[in-house]
Amino acid sequence: METPSPGEARNAERLSVCMFVYNNMVHDARVRKEAQTLVGAGYEVTVVAVHDPGRTARRERVHGFDILRVSRSILGVSRREITAVVLRRPTATAAPAASVEKQTPPRRAGGLRALLETCLRLPLYPLRRALVFLRFLRAGLGTRAAVYHAHDLNTLLVAWVGSRMARARLVYDTHEVATDRADMTLRWWASLLERSLIGRADRVICTTQTRADFTHERYSIAPPTVLRNLPAYAAPGPPDLLHRRLGLPAHTRIALYQGGIQPERGLRQLLDAAPEIEGGVVVLLGSGRLKPALMARAADSGLLGTKVFFHDAVPVAELPHWTASAYVGLQLLQNTCFNHYSSLSNKLLEYIMAGVPVIASDLPEMGRVVGDSSAGILIDASEPKAIAQAINALLSDPDRRDRMAAAARAARRRYSWEQDERILIDLYAGLLDRRGGQSARG
Repeated sequence: METPSPGEARNAERLSVCMFVYNNMVHDARVRKEAQTLVGAGYEVTVVAVHDPGRTARRERVHGFDILRVSRSILGVSRREITAVVLRRPTATAAPAASVEKQTPPRRAGGLRALLETCLRLPLYPLRRALVFLRFLRAGLGTRAAVYHAHDLNTLLVAWVGSRMARARLVYDTHEVATDRADMTLRWWASLLERSLIGRADRVICTTQTRADFTHERYSIAPPTVLRNLPAYAAPGPPDLLHRRLGLPAHTRIALYQGGIQPERGLRQLLDAAPEIEGGVVVLLGSGRLKPALMARAADSGLLGTKVFFHDAVPVAELPHWTASAYVGLQLLQNTCFNHYSSLSNKLLEYIMAGVPVIASDLPEMGRVVGDSSAGILIDASEPKAIAQAINALLSDPDRRDRMAAAARAARRRYSWEQDERILIDLYAGLLDRRGGQSARG
């Protein structure tokens, strides 16, 4: 029997975990759920994330775990803060959790402000990333963790370095197929990095079986653990929350898209379909870089505030209550890369959790859930006509829609985080086994 080193034994006793995630941890439901699950299983958990001035605290404790946020800027001060000082304008404060976007397209920055922001984007990216890496590493090592848990490829290198320096375990939790994403830049670097480090992880986690099979075959590693991105169980909230916040009559039927307002989510196609939707409106709930362009497009076509509405992102814990306002939920991911093809969208599962029927892209993992639950319709989401036809089919047939809603409610327990969280607990139990938990390579 292998005897653990003194350092390993001390770490195992402490049951401490340090997670790295390259976002601000405001809307990352998966990382939050994993951290909460491990806290409930008796682990001390710290999440190292990035700081957004005016939106996030540098340090906070939520649901029993700590969040440490580090600056992404070179000097530890953001562009927003520098702009505020130079132009003598106040920095933005955190927006209300569920504020309503004014239904007018945003204006571009101009004049001195635009010039300053351009200067602040000069090619200092490598230096900035190096400094962020060091800040992440310093914060992570300060936790003296037994396990360093990388959420996605963009934190794998720092988690690996931290685990080696601390003589700790390494978990690589890949939420996406990082080497085959639609918006991927420096694909060669991502492939090199993942191929170099994935075999050094003690455990590898994927979000779907399709992705686990791909990862296993591509890198010749032991089959990764599949931990689906399921929502926590929640009963539906009030059915008119969105109506009240957007000023819509209670009888208005909403076709809801919630999630990142990003390219290749079918949102341009959805706007093209909107004029053909009969007896309902489209609501986009979320934030993202495509949002200003979509709002401008909706305004130009006369749809903004009449047929198409936008709402800010809301806190993860409140989301089911907002989703319950929808007549139908939309997940229109475009089949443009393997990452999309292999996705089991957490948004689709959130619609089911809220008891809302879904209209979803006909892709393998999402198709399996829709088929198993009978809670929706699968379509070719690249065609605006197909989107409009599917929405109209449910708008014109309330009985069919209600049957799908009942099927969604019946599937809530089956597709809840509580069904799968034991997988994470068992993974960690084996990883920190005093008898010498085997690595994913073994």
